[in-house]
Amino acid sequence: MTNLTRKPATPADKTSAAFFRALVEGVPEAIIVTMPDGTITYFNPASEKLLGYTQAEVVGRNIVMLVPQQPDRRADAVKWLERWAHEPDETQSRFLDFIAQTKTGAQMPVDVRVVERKIDGERRYFITFRDNTARRKEQAAFRQAHLRASRILQVAEDGIVSADEAQTITFLNLKAEEMFGYRAEEVMGRALSTLMPERYRARHTGDVERFAKGRQASRQMNERGGVVGLRKSGEEFPMEVAITKVNVGGALTYTAHMRNITRRKQREERLCESERRFRAIFEHAFEAIGLLAPDGTVLEINRAGRLMTEGASQLIGLPLWDLPWAGSDLAPDDTARQRLRSAVAQAAGGEAVRYTAELQRSETDRRKIDISLTPIRDETGKVVYIVPEGRETGQ
Repeated sequence: MTNLTRKPATPADKTSAAFFRALVEGVPEAIIVTMPDGTITYFNPASEKLLGYTQAEVVGRNIVMLVPQQPDRRADAVKWLERWAHEPDETQSRFLDFIAQTKTGAQMPVDVRVVERKIDGERRYFITFRDNTARRKEQAAFRQAHLRASRILQVAEDGIVSADEAQTITFLNLKAEEMFGYRAEEVMGRALSTLMPERYRARHTGDVERFAKGRQASRQMNERGGVVGLRKSGEEFPMEVAITKVNVGGALTYTAHMRNITRRKQREERLCESERRFRAIFEHAFEAIGLLAPDGTVLEINRAGRLMTEGASQLIGLPLWDLPWAGSDLAPDDTARQRLRSAVAQAAGGEAVRYTAELQRSETDRRKIDISLTPIRDETGKVVYIVPEGRETGQ
């Protein structure tokens, strides 16, 4: 039987051993070496500094003294270390989360990494760990901020939809669900253009791609025409949309704030219809009717009123008493002008005025005009407009 003896250490070996000891003892990261059953065989200075124990206090004791079992974890530290020590090399770089206990009894969240190696043929677990208190606080703060932001977005009055760089939907808030008739999970992962009619999808996709390449961080999508949404039921509705882009970690995210403006469009249409009706009545009335500012400036004048004037195409913006009334160049009447100016001042003071004036269309055509000026007040009682009316008396 051959007598197997260990070769004597060479000076180079001794130098190498000294180098690696200096390296392990000098690194700022805590390093512990244990046997497979968890018995500690080495405890470097960084571990002493972090946990408060000396090497003499822990060597020979089980590592569970440093990472006691937590109520919310069934497996103890030794079992966890054994499991991860046998993982493939590419997964061993993963840090495990543990709660360490210092010599003072304080608990400290730590990141732990473990790998198995052999020393003189004996298995050992090489364990590195670091304090991750600050990271956990940052993560907790981030989660809390994210939770607050998500809750705010969920209950926002605007419909909010987020999409990734491929324009795939990643978020849909409650208002957006109500607007489009989808539950969030029905459209998550689908194209953003799902929420608009087919005829607009190609243009919208191109608009978003151009927006991604531009310098603007946000823009109104209505700048190039109305935006139309498509409900799950197939019903279309007008929208007002503002889109923003954010680049986080090299990944582009779009967020669209949407408002259903159906009611606004209906109100605008009713207002337009009301304006059309008013114009029809105003322009085709037999009486001359106008609208004045309190200082007598003409804001509106109808067709019949324009027929009482001559020689000017632009009447809006002139004082009522300075309009080129028909025949005024034949028989200038400053008294009549001052009478009208005084009547306007009375109406501006809140008094309804009515009197008869004479309009001379030619040397032989004189007509009696019944003039009335009615003050229009706002909700505070202030006169904001004056309505002048003129009609022939037939005398």
